[in-house]
Amino acid sequence: MFIQSRAATISAHKNGLALEQRRGGKDTLVQWPNGDQQWCATRDLDYTGSTITLIGGAEYSNNG
Repeated sequence: MFIQSRAATISAHKNGLALEQRRGGKDTLVQWPNGDQQWCATRDLDYTGSTITLIGGAEYSNNG
């Protein structure tokens, strides 16, 4: 699943992969195609479906 950042101001931060989360799912570590890794507020990410699938198997649900 690819992640998009609503808060990103540069086009290089599109189609990222979610690696891990912290702070109870409030922050997501995303790796972008250009190699950058960045902690992003999960609420600022666009993704398909109701969960973010992390590389490594865990999931975060935004269903509250």
